[in-house]
Amino acid sequence: MLGLLASVLVLVTAGAVIATLSRHPATAAGRASQTRGGSQDQAAISAEAVTRGQAASWITREVSRDAILSCDPLMCLVLKAHGIPAGDLLVLRPGMPDPLGSELVVATSAVRSQFGSMLSDVYAPTVIASFGTGNGAITVRAIAPDGVRAYDTALSADVQARRVAGEELSHNKRIMVSAPAARQLVAGQVDSRLLVTLAAMAAQNPVHVVAFGDPGPGASPGVPLRFVDLSAIGAAAWTGRSPYVRSVLALLRAQQPPYLATSVGPVPVGGDQTVLRIEFAAPSPLGLLGRKTP
Repeated sequence: MLGLLASVLVLVTAGAVIATLSRHPATAAGRASQTRGGSQDQAAISAEAVTRGQAASWITREVSRDAILSCDPLMCLVLKAHGIPAGDLLVLRPGMPDPLGSELVVATSAVRSQFGSMLSDVYAPTVIASFGTGNGAITVRAIAPDGVRAYDTALSADVQARRVAGEELSHNKRIMVSAPAARQLVAGQVDSRLLVTLAAMAAQNPVHVVAFGDPGPGASPGVPLRFVDLSAIGAAAWTGRSPYVRSVLALLRAQQPPYLATSVGPVPVGGDQTVLRIEFAAPSPLGLLGRKTP
């Protein structure tokens, strides 16, 4: 008897479901469409979260601890979770007139919606790093505190000064430079802090430049290269304790900002070769080569 009642119940329930669907076909289709739309929205939210994490990780590794970053409230929370102090963040809440007061702006979709074309045309013309695609893309942009025209003028002068200094270094007999690195030097692509550092190193010891690198993923053309890889001279290894290595490391660690490198250490670059990588933090300052250097 219980089995028969269960069978009847199943049949009645199935019939009721079929009748309901037949009376409301559009409603059922709408629910299915909402489900698909919800899945797509969730996927977009997940992708944006991944992009925010990528941007925050890069900023934590590469950006100077002295730099003030402006960001939307959610991006600022992500940056704080990655170890950026709250005092280094300018939260761009709705109604704020501009991101000025910071050195870098983390341009999420919310920030782009808030400032529109003014973001790239007026406040922050240069991208130093980019992550993600489409509406969920995030760019890290350098602020032009005195306006785009003044920024472009300063950038042009800085590139020309870097070209002149790079040309001089490429002819310095105490500096051996690989062919690709020499082209980057004379083109003015190398960060001014690296140029000054290499000149100071060459005054004490021979230097062998293997490569320059790291403008940031998706950076605008002309953003300077912030690290240099050096090979050891002679039989000395960067992981060893030779007088040459000790002299180089002592010089680098004795520098004062802005010429104190963010990181200095041996890096394997393929095979058995190890180079000494000297890297400076973003953003690259303009006008250093016009100042008195140590």
